[in-house]
This record gives sequence, C-alpha cells and structure tokens, in this order.
Amino acid sequence: MPTILLVTVGGSSAPVVGAIAAYQPDYVAFIASKDQPDPPRSGSYVTVDGPGEPCDVRPEQKCPHCKTVIAPRQSKASLVAQAGLAPGRYEVVQVEPDDLNDAYGTLRTVFADLRQRFPQDDLVADYTGGTKTMSAALMLAALERGDCSLSLMTGQRSDLQRVDDGTELATAVDARSWRVQRSLALAEELFDRFDYAAAQRSLEGVVRDVGLTPLLRASVQRRVQLCRGFDTWDRFDHAGAFTLLQSFAQALGPTWQALLALTGRGKTTGFAPVFDLLQNAERRAAASHHRFDDAVARLYRAIELLAQVQLERRHELRSGDLDVAKLPEALRPTYEMRRHEGKVRLGLQDSYALLVALNDPLGVAFTRVQGPLANALLSRNQSILAHGLTPITEREYRSLAEHVETLLMVAAELGVRLGQRPRQFPPMRDILP
Repeated sequence: MPTILLVTVGGSSAPVVGAIAAYQPDYVAFIASKDQPDPPRSGSYVTVDGPGEPCDVRPEQKCPHCKTVIAPRQSKASLVAQAGLAPGRYEVVQVEPDDLNDAYGTLRTVFADLRQRFPQDDLVADYTGGTKTMSAALMLAALERGDCSLSLMTGQRSDLQRVDDGTELATAVDARSWRVQRSLALAEELFDRFDYAAAQRSLEGVVRDVGLTPLLRASVQRRVQLCRGFDTWDRFDHAGAFTLLQSFAQALGPTWQALLALTGRGKTTGFAPVFDLLQNAERRAAASHHRFDDAVARLYRAIELLAQVQLERRHELRSGDLDVAKLPEALRPTYEMRRHEGKVRLGLQDSYALLVALNDPLGVAFTRVQGPLANALLSRNQSILAHGLTPITEREYRSLAEHVETLLMVAAELGVRLGQRPRQFPPMRDILP
C-alpha cells in the first residue's frame, strides 16, 4: 500500500534520509523549524531543499561539559537531493521549534489535509529529528488520530548526542498500549457522566483499530457490553438491559434489584417505573448533558405515572380506560360525562382529582403541594416538548424536581407504600474495579 511519511527535521540529515530509504514513501511531509530571531539562526527548513550543501554543516567545537572535541560535520546536499525526491513528492511544513501549541495545532491540520488527499494510504510519522517539542507535537498529533503508525530511527551510539551515521534503522513504535489505556480511561469518564453510547464507541474503536491480546480484548469487550446494557436501560428498554447486564448482576447489587423490579422479576410496590423516570431525569439534567427539557418531560411523566400506579394498585382503576362502574355511586355521573369514543380517559390533574375524591393518601398529599407544583408545571407547559416554544432553564428544572420530591415525601408520610428508591446508576469502577 502507498505510504505517506511525516518526518521531523533536525540537525542531522542521516535519520531523515534513512527513514525515507526505509519506507520508500510516495509522498513526504518534512516537519521543519522556522527561522529564529534571538539569536538569529536559520530554521531546519533550509536543509530540505535549499541550494548548495545545507545539511550537516557544523564547525569543530568542544562539549561544554567535558571539553571533548566534537569533530566537524561535512557539508552535504539537501535532504531532497540525498533522498532522490522529485518535485511534487514532498512538502515543507514550518513550525515553531519550541512552541508545543503552535507545532501541535499545525500538525493536526497537516494530518487532516494529508488524509483527505490520500484517503487510502498508510500514514507513518517518524519523530527522530527536530527539537523535543517538534517530536512531541508529531507524536501527539499522530496518536490522537489513531490511523497513523509511529516510527523512530535507532542505531549505535558513540555518545548521548546522536546515533552514529550508517547505523540507523527504522523501528516501528508500538503505541497500542497507550491507545488502549487512553480509550479505557476515556470510556470510564464518559460512563461516569452517563454518556453510555459515547463510552461504547470509544471502546469499540480500540477493539477495531488496535491488535489486542485475547485477554485484553475480552476485558474491553466486557466493558463494551456494560456500556450497551446501561445505554439500553437509559432508553427504557428494560428487557434488553436485563439480557445485557445479567452477567454483572452480583457486582451491580441494588442496581440489579431495581432492574429486576422493572422487568417483573423482583419484589416491587409497583412504583419502580416512577423511580426509574426520576433517575433518568436526573441523568438528563446532569452537568454533562444539561438537557433540561428532556428532564422536565420525564418529571411530568413520573408525576402522572405515580397517580396511575396508585389508582390501579389500590383501587383497580385505569386512567386510560376508567371503569366507571367501579367508582362510588356518587361519582359515577360526573365521570360518565367524560366518556369519549367509548372510553373515559384521565390526564394528570384528573387522575389526582379522582384520588382526592376517593380520599386516597396520595390525593391528599397532592393537595398539600398542588399550588407550588402547579406553578412549577407552568414552565413545562411552555416547553417545546409540551405546548410551547420556550426552553426549560436549570432553575425551572430544579424547582419542579424539588416539588416532586416533596410530593413523594408527604405521600410516604401519609402511608403510601412507595418502596425504597434506588440509587443513581453507579460509576464503572464500582462494577469493574
């Protein structure tokens, strides 16, 4: 497959020429330094295709530490001339040699441009030459992409300054461990912020792009399954979540018990779906999401479902198709008048009004918070997800959430058996230490 080589250019031409000889690239991007004003000195870009013999020019000098005489370098032709690169097969990218932000930002753009121009070619980044900052910037930009191989010219050393000319060997740098660790850390962070789909994509990317050992692949795949399970639960597909999370049951503890209640496999008072909506609303409003319209829509549904569950659990009445014959005789005419297309259907306010008429403790609790709760619900009615066009603010969400909590507290005090409210979804480290 054709290869595109990105190579940092420093004071020695041998590593650069050696990398070109080793990879035989179809195109080379030379990453070279700009001219520096203080003290005035030429950047390494002049060595790429400058006139004359610009490479490896250095007079005899002494090491400032041990006073050893460092032999002068002989002048050589430009890098392009030494490598035999024809015009049109290379480009020169100039960066600030000691400014990481400048170099990194420039190289990110270069990578994107090369990938667009050469979508099917292999990208190889050799960071042997140049300043430490230039090498670091090239490594960071390459690792960030994930579709670029890293290379380093190694060889024998007579000193700590440089590899001896003629001993250079292009060596692939294994960045798989770094990419795996980065993806695992990113996935855990996203998971803990309730962004399960994004965490899943991060993990799937490392499985797809990096060759993993069987043991590590199994560990990553287990995390993928965990993310899928909670993403499925987050979308209210409780049966699907049960299938995906079953192997984590012991580690999930109380969270698993909550899922059992939602799927009809565990003990429940019937209010498990109400609590599930409240927890979901909390996740929508979390700092990483700030989706307050979505959160308020879930709160509204939780308030409505709370009444529906109480009507059915305690009075065997369904708000979606009210059996008027089961009502006290004095109430039947009033509700019979609501019949439409053969059914009597009750909305949120009507459901609580019926609970009040039945002297149900949840109805009594609703009357105690009805005023403040009704005011908080006004903002919901103006939401684009209800009847208006006004976005919900965090303050409006918090206000409605507080009134819902008050309603639940008063209801419990009056004897409504709500059951224990489950905890919010746990962080990944609590499930997979």
